[in-house]
Amino acid sequence: LLSNSTGSKMKPKNGKAASKRQTLQMKYKVQKKVKEAHRKQKKVGKLRDSVGIRKKKDPGIPNLHPFKAQMLQRAEEQRLRMEERHQKERKKGSLLALKEDAEKRAQEFDNNQNERMDTEGAPLAAGTENSARTFYKEFKKVVEAADVLLQVLDARDPIGCRSAQIEKTVIEAGPNKRLVLVLNKVDLVPAEVVTKWLKYLKNEFPTIAFKASTQDQVSHIKQHAADATGGKDSSTSVCYGARNLLALLGNYSRSHDMRRAITVGVVGFPNVGKSSIINSLKRARVCGVGAKPGFTKHLQEIILDKHVKLIDSPGIVLASGSGRDMLLKNCIKPEAVPDPIAPVDTILSLCDKVQIMTKYVVPAYENTTQFLQDLARRLGKLKKGGVPDCEAAARIVLQDWNCGNISYFVYPPETHTMPAHLSASVVASWGKEFDIDSLPTTVVEDDEEDDDEMNTDD
Repeated sequence: LLSNSTGSKMKPKNGKAASKRQTLQMKYKVQKKVKEAHRKQKKVGKLRDSVGIRKKKDPGIPNLHPFKAQMLQRAEEQRLRMEERHQKERKKGSLLALKEDAEKRAQEFDNNQNERMDTEGAPLAAGTENSARTFYKEFKKVVEAADVLLQVLDARDPIGCRSAQIEKTVIEAGPNKRLVLVLNKVDLVPAEVVTKWLKYLKNEFPTIAFKASTQDQVSHIKQHAADATGGKDSSTSVCYGARNLLALLGNYSRSHDMRRAITVGVVGFPNVGKSSIINSLKRARVCGVGAKPGFTKHLQEIILDKHVKLIDSPGIVLASGSGRDMLLKNCIKPEAVPDPIAPVDTILSLCDKVQIMTKYVVPAYENTTQFLQDLARRLGKLKKGGVPDCEAAARIVLQDWNCGNISYFVYPPETHTMPAHLSASVVASWGKEFDIDSLPTTVVEDDEEDDDEMNTDD
């Protein structure tokens, strides 16, 4: 900048404000002054220590203070709290303390989930209480509109994902309502176990085995003509059991001489494959699917053909249980769980130890904490200081559980007991209307011929 004879700064020609950047000479001068000031303070401090001049000691609370006793008591309580916190921090690294902490959090998690349960049997769905009530209203609409309801069950644990409240609601809705159990995901269970479950469940409701398609294409989803028997026979990506299910619905419609299309509602727990079954029957991706609970949030009507109309519904839970049980039934999102370690403990107790070690490539473990620590180190899930992040590893295990990547199944009870909400007359009449054994035996044909026959609606 240029200066005139009076020493004032001239205004730049371009009209912009003058720069406020200081020169390097001024910068170094300021740094030199600061260093000198610090050096002087340090020198004065050393001189004070050598002479013996120290800061005055706190005299404490005067004896004549009217609230001296209360203040001393408050100070002592604060000191004890500090000591207790230091002791907890010192014990935090021990395995015993980690185990006790995990058990305590598991108990707190179960208590919190039980408090959220409605005492009158209100539904618990994946999400907030408001969404749960909304999903329950959607379920009531499905029951009112449908002629036949398909309750989808997970073949790995049919009783665990079965709702007596759903069955009771359908029976009380009127004499024209029917309920059929669909045993989905039979490819994850051995064939002999699927046969036992079908025999057990047919004592109560008409039951059919099904394996929904896992193909990713938008249309031309393949259907196999063979029955869904389970195990390796149904382990491909195509759909099994669709023809038997459609034949059952067609027989029921013809036996009642319906002049209109039969309306079929698909209900069940979250993440049991309701939308996948509809896509497999339609042979097109008409419903969104996902491994996370609560993916479907609204009713959706799908016209299968001129004889059948399907209704997809959100997953709901009309049964009481602990939060841990709801999570293991895929009713709660893993990322929404405050304590994911407790459910993993249950999973490890249910599954084979060698299978878990082989899947996650971890050494032999003594308890859940050791397993999660080894898994976190292998996956690189570490906190500050290299501490294994057990919660992150636990959420990965829960996600694998929801997606069906962990092999697990249960056997049916040896003796059958009729539920209280069922009667022998209902079982007999519904069994005749949906007699699966009376269906004609289908011959397995080539996949290309199946596509030509079943693709008329695409």
